[in-house]
Amino acid sequence: MKKIISIIIVCLLIASLYTVGVQAKVTADNLPFKLIPPKSITMSKVYEGDSTDVHLSFSKEEDMVSFMQDMADEEKKAKFFSDYGVEDFGIFAQIDWAIDDKTDWHHDTWWDDNEATRYYGMGYDIDGHPRTCEWDVVDLGLNPQTSEDVWITRYGGNPEDPEDTRWNGEDYEGGVHRNGMKDVLKEGQYIIKHNDENEAYFTIDYKEHTLYTRMRYYVWIYESDNQGGLNTRYLFSDWSETAAYGKDGEDTNPYTEDEIPAPSISNGYVNGYEFNGYPEVSYNLTVTEDLAKKFTRIRGLGGYTTVEVEARIKGTDEWFGRQGEGEPKNDMYFEVLALAGDGKPIYKGTEIEFRTRYFVSQRRGYNTETVSEFFSPYSDVLTVVVDKDYMVTQEPTQPEPTVPDNTQPVTQPVTQPKPAPEPKINSLSGGASKNQVSTFVKALKNDNDPKGSTFGLLSAKQKKVSNNSISISWNKVKGAKSYVIYANKCGKKYSYDYLATVSKTNYTQKKLQKGTYYKYLVTAFNGSGKLLATAKTLHITTKGGKFGNFKSVKTAAKKDKVTLAKKGKSFKLKAKAVPETKKTKVSVHRSMKYESSNPKVAAVNSSGKITAKKKGSCVVYAYAQSGAYKKIKVTVKK
Repeated sequence: MKKIISIIIVCLLIASLYTVGVQAKVTADNLPFKLIPPKSITMSKVYEGDSTDVHLSFSKEEDMVSFMQDMADEEKKAKFFSDYGVEDFGIFAQIDWAIDDKTDWHHDTWWDDNEATRYYGMGYDIDGHPRTCEWDVVDLGLNPQTSEDVWITRYGGNPEDPEDTRWNGEDYEGGVHRNGMKDVLKEGQYIIKHNDENEAYFTIDYKEHTLYTRMRYYVWIYESDNQGGLNTRYLFSDWSETAAYGKDGEDTNPYTEDEIPAPSISNGYVNGYEFNGYPEVSYNLTVTEDLAKKFTRIRGLGGYTTVEVEARIKGTDEWFGRQGEGEPKNDMYFEVLALAGDGKPIYKGTEIEFRTRYFVSQRRGYNTETVSEFFSPYSDVLTVVVDKDYMVTQEPTQPEPTVPDNTQPVTQPVTQPKPAPEPKINSLSGGASKNQVSTFVKALKNDNDPKGSTFGLLSAKQKKVSNNSISISWNKVKGAKSYVIYANKCGKKYSYDYLATVSKTNYTQKKLQKGTYYKYLVTAFNGSGKLLATAKTLHITTKGGKFGNFKSVKTAAKKDKVTLAKKGKSFKLKAKAVPETKKTKVSVHRSMKYESSNPKVAAVNSSGKITAKKKGSCVVYAYAQSGAYKKIKVTVKK
């Protein structure tokens, strides 16, 4: 009997070991973070006047932010995918809204998990037709931030154009209909107006109406079905509490200095990365639930909060501001740079002290004037010990002091004369140095075309995309010896970073996130390092997500030619960007734009209206965010 019992126990142990070895299936209970709704959401108007665009900000829990940071680490991401049998994974936001009646949500069954959405994606039917209204679903892109923001109830099309699918929705075979804005709005909730070109648009008077929103997270899982195939599943959080904007909206009074405490930081360490030959230091930032709600409200009203870092070598008196990540998140870093003096080495065992504080900038609504700016108190001081000698390779600006061979040099900050800084530029129109251009580009706060950029000279455009790479190309500029490229993810929260300097007229960026939009800015320089031209901004998505890119542009011009009889005559170009396929949905980061090669002959305005100025000929470009364009020859007879 004992032998039989022993055999049974052994079998059970083997079975349990086998079970442990089988890949776990992702469920709401075993996710690496709690799938709960945002605890704080806030809204404000994006633009004054008739615009319907509303800015919505929401908080994220600390464990979700930590998971998103882990997914940026390829080893941790690969382990998660392997442990759970996941081929791909994403976190999205579903944003539901109602006007005046907070129970009259426009959420429908296509927002939920069903056989059709499992196959094609959230909000699509089994034939691949989108069944949700625009702005209902937002890809969060695994951005590790304690708060995030999106724009909702944006431009909804022309109510008087029967072919405008944004307003009317779209009909497919078999009686299938995708909602447009008119399907969601009710009579009396909006007003139809006309712009200077007599094109109709709708607006909502938020002095008379209230916009209510709620949101929930959903997790998209693409996984093995254990039969050699792949399966799509979705997991949903509950809905958040309701936010309100407009007639019965929320209080917009700013926080006072005593309501924002000092940052809580811990666990400082040299992380192994270097910048300009000096070490990088990481540390943990803890943001309480109450503080996360405040940051979310500040962001929702168009303000922002950043983390400022100061550091010094222990034993010295002066603190130096350091560059690093500014957006509050769990894991932060900063660059040590020349704490020992420009070009001076920092030796193993050197102790570096650092402290942080929040900088808070507040508004009463998006795009309103700043009403309050202040610093929080400083955090506690943390100390890290340098792990090795960092022998900076650049030449020092003054001779090293003579030190006996058996004595380690003292790593003290040294005040040294510096060359006068170059003046700041206010546009990218040409003649600036690479440093001036870099400073200007990195300070850009939106996704718009920067002042001074031109389309015709470089004509930068999308060349090829894959799940994890984007290739772009541009025209060769006469006299150009190098092209400097700046890039980042799309969105105003992402400022441009330097990407590469090349001599050829194309570039491929690799190791990108699947299904994610990126923005690019190409600049051309001569042999003396002076700016010759700046391209218009590109917005391109990698494959593998729910959105695609524009492949071409169509216009109302026959044979791509326009003839105007004399000065003062005009022609409406009416350009339209064409997606890669009929089923492709494109997230618009920048509307169709126009440019004339010679505005003195024929000018073109922001809506594509070409106006004759004097006799002659020129070219008008109509270009989409992907760089796809149509070139129209314009002739003015007299």
